[in-house]
Amino acid sequence: MTSRDLTKVRHHLFFCNGDHCTVLGAAESTKAIRKVIKERGLDDEVHTTKTLCNGRCLDGPIVIAEPGYIWYKQMTQEKAQNFVQLHIIEKSIITDCLLHLGLSE
Repeated sequence: MTSRDLTKVRHHLFFCNGDHCTVLGAAESTKAIRKVIKERGLDDEVHTTKTLCNGRCLDGPIVIAEPGYIWYKQMTQEKAQNFVQLHIIEKSIITDCLLHLGLSE
């Protein structure tokens, strides 16, 4: 297995794929967001990691975005295009699925 060059990474997304989030569609939303990232040519700039439970089961599927320690809730596959456009490209906070706004840069 080769190591990925992380020198261009500007965003790191953590996708909860714990049991409850998986029941709520986490695997599908993870795939959908990764697909949009690839389609938009953002692979070098966005690193993604699947995690296990993040402890917010009733709010799932959860996506934690860095920088900023921003937690998003109910991140369905239908929201993938909007998520990448607003959060990654436009660098905006998506208020309708915001769970927690962490520290600013």
